Amino acid sequence: MGDDGYCEECGMMAGRSRDHLEADGGTAGAAVSDRGRRHHRNEDAMWLAVGEDAADVVVCDGVSASFDPDAASDIAVRAAGELLAGARHPDVLPGADGPDETVDREQLERPPGAVGLAGAVAHAITGAAAAVASLAHTGDPRRAAANPACTIVAAAVRGPHVGYGWVGDSRVYWLGPEGPAEQLTEDDSWATHVIALGADPVSAMNDPKAHAITAWLGADAGPVRPRVRSFTATEPGHLLLCSDGLWNYLVDPAEFGDLVRECLTAANSLLGAARAMVAYANAAGGADNITVAVIPVRPAVTEPEPETTDLDTTNA
Repeated sequence: MGDDGYCEECGMMAGRSRDHLEADGGTAGAAVSDRGRRHHRNEDAMWLAVGEDAADVVVCDGVSASFDPDAASDIAVRAAGELLAGARHPDVLPGADGPDETVDREQLERPPGAVGLAGAVAHAITGAAAAVASLAHTGDPRRAAANPACTIVAAAVRGPHVGYGWVGDSRVYWLGPEGPAEQLTEDDSWATHVIALGADPVSAMNDPKAHAITAWLGADAGPVRPRVRSFTATEPGHLLLCSDGLWNYLVDPAEFGDLVRECLTAANSLLGAARAMVAYANAAGGADNITVAVIPVRPAVTEPEPETTDLDTTNA
């Protein structure tokens, strides 16, 4: 392959190592990223690290209008993933030296283990933002004029506790034993913003500006304040993180839930299920890069209360 990315023998665009990536964490999680059918390169990136009843996962989608968006997504997942791996995941909100202002106040009413994870995710995303912003001053000088940029969604799972956060329009979904998939994130997009102000949802989503993002990671993004949330699972389910290359084809929550269950049932592994979801998006058109990560979450095991017997203490 020549420096321009084309085969020196046939003249065709040569394949890149990032065109299709897979991460197999066995029964603890899996992730797949694919170039899709329309783009000439994969500008998505992913990070997956798993342990016993634990997983750290990051999905980033490069902003195509920026310069070197693939570099932005790559450095973001690495920075966020390494920070999650090194986090202590405290059982309380971060103190004065932590980014506690990024944690929703409502989290104070949630189980402390999950809240601690949300703080770790906020710190990881903030670190990723700094790493992406640094690209504007390194490498190709054209980066200074069109700063490399990406979206990010990240999650940390420890047993039944889940902390997650995002900037942009990559999403987190929760799929319980039955019912539609539940979107846990809210897109940082033009459509979401105007709908919140009272615009008709159908008209807003059909507008050409619908998917224009209103928050991202990059030197031109301004102060990055990730939104983070947390929960503790009370029933078994699956956490899904994905870029819009998948969810654009599954806007109906019930259809999304049906597809995921079908993929999980038909495949013999989480990796197989993730591959099947990517294949679905490609069969539907593959208009964008596609990345999906699947993490099983199990509720806490509670010990049954010991049986008691009422004793008759009256005198015989």
